[in-house]
Amino acid sequence: MHGYWSLVIFTLLGQAAAGMLILSFFSRTADTSRAKAWAACILLGVGALASLEHLSDPTVSFYTITNVGTSWLSREILFVGLFGAGLLLWLITLNAWARRLAAILGLAFVYVMSRVYTIPTVPFWNSLFTYWLFLATSLLLGSSLLLFMDALAARKDPEKKATLLLGWYPVFIVLAFILQMLVIPLQLLLAQSPFSTYLLAWHLTLLLFGAALGPLLLIRNGVNEMLPGACRTCPCPLWIRAGIILLLIVAGEVCGRALFYSGYTWFGM
Repeated sequence: MHGYWSLVIFTLLGQAAAGMLILSFFSRTADTSRAKAWAACILLGVGALASLEHLSDPTVSFYTITNVGTSWLSREILFVGLFGAGLLLWLITLNAWARRLAAILGLAFVYVMSRVYTIPTVPFWNSLFTYWLFLATSLLLGSSLLLFMDALAARKDPEKKATLLLGWYPVFIVLAFILQMLVIPLQLLLAQSPFSTYLLAWHLTLLLFGAALGPLLLIRNGVNEMLPGACRTCPCPLWIRAGIILLLIVAGEVCGRALFYSGYTWFGM
């Protein structure tokens, strides 16, 4: 399992960047702040660099792209470049159309990444559950990152804080969590050998607190702020609450992705 930590970092950071863009696709206005564009670029860049460690000789990584016509791994590398180019275009222009183009490339990147793992020699990976799992992770990480960044930007804006509490990000976090909870038990049914109950327990526990209870409490606080007489609201600043949610989700996803890669040791040929 230790040999796959570079891929854990690459897939999670790449999917986080893609999730940020996918969730911003339907926004009608251009984001005038470069913070989110920089964050997505840095996440993808660090993830791509981490993936090089999995190669026996990173200096020949260029040649892995030569089989685009037949290899999903080569296509994954191609879409890392295309998605990165889309992010840079958005970073430079900050146009809504550039952001939507990057979002489309990000969704394609997640799909191609999923195809890399749907191989017959590893039945635990070779199913539609892998696609849904990667998409759910993208939405979960992307929405929690966007919530945290917007909460940081709204520290001195009470109206924007209330909008975030009752906005779409907490809802997307909960929906992505529900999708994962539907997919994970079905995928584990494919495991014909013992799997790590330790990793599974931590994965489910961390996501339960970070992706279910946390966002629901935020929504509850938002309702309370609209009705001050209802009950006492949480005195903790929103950006701290959003940061705790983000940390719990990231930790849970690391455990979940480690569990995913441990599946190779069960069935790999």
